Amino acid sequence: MAQALTMDSKTAAVELYQILRELDPSRWRVELAQTMRPRIEALRARLQDLMVRADNPSLSSMRERMEELCHLLEHAIPTPDRADVQQRWDEFRLKVSPAYARLAASLASLDAHVPSLRPTNYTRNIFHVGNAVMVLALLTWVLDTRTTIIAAVSVASLAWSMEIGRRFSERINSGLMWLFRTVAHPHEAWRVNSATWYSTALVILALMQDLTIATVAVIILGLADPAAAIIGRRFGRVKLIHGRSLEGSSTFVVVGSISAFLWLHFACDFAPTSALIWAIGGAVPGALAELFSRRIDDNLSIPVSVAVGLLAVQSLGL
Repeated sequence: MAQALTMDSKTAAVELYQILRELDPSRWRVELAQTMRPRIEALRARLQDLMVRADNPSLSSMRERMEELCHLLEHAIPTPDRADVQQRWDEFRLKVSPAYARLAASLASLDAHVPSLRPTNYTRNIFHVGNAVMVLALLTWVLDTRTTIIAAVSVASLAWSMEIGRRFSERINSGLMWLFRTVAHPHEAWRVNSATWYSTALVILALMQDLTIATVAVIILGLADPAAAIIGRRFGRVKLIHGRSLEGSSTFVVVGSISAFLWLHFACDFAPTSALIWAIGGAVPGALAELFSRRIDDNLSIPVSVAVGLLAVQSLGL
């Protein structure tokens, strides 16, 4: 009985995920203002029914999250006569998204996994690129192989210390989420955040003791990943898996290949042919990692996959 209820709750959560995803600013269409209201009302009725059925003590956390969502879906929904309808629907999305993330956490504790919300966030994209440029500058002009390992381990240790601390203290967690509120995704309130996974990836890259491979991995993650996210959300029509699109994945390969080629040719003195082979050899595994990453954060899987691809190219003497 509890398992069937959990699966029904997962289905309702996925429907809410689809609604919030369609309300993303990059996907907004005028007709959504008319079609969303009946979908939300139907979803609220389904959640209320699930709450009645969730009388098992083991489901109390999930029931509380559903109660929170029902309240939001009833009171935060915009009135149809507002002139600034797009802004009001975006405010609705921002209010409901954290509640969805909390429901997702409750479902995950019951081994029912739903997609994580990754809304359009241009500030996060800029932060992503800026962080890559900073790391690239350090690897190129400041650090050597030994100091890179020391720096990477130090940063990762700090990141994991904060992760552990916020698991034991809601106050620390709330403070960190507030501090990084402009760049954090909703699900990072209860999952290991992307910056921590990125710092872990930097440790792995540093231990490979090849700064050329490390810089290419950083460039591809820093430029191709946000480009793929922007294009995929805005223009993605051909769906692949895990919420990814053909348009987004293609953008990853193109941007990753071009940026890596330019770096390898002009900064690392690679011949054009070798630079192109290396660039593609890193960008394609990175795109595949981004496509198939689900439970593993792509800020870890992408740079490591890029590095593995480059090691394969290097081993072939290309």
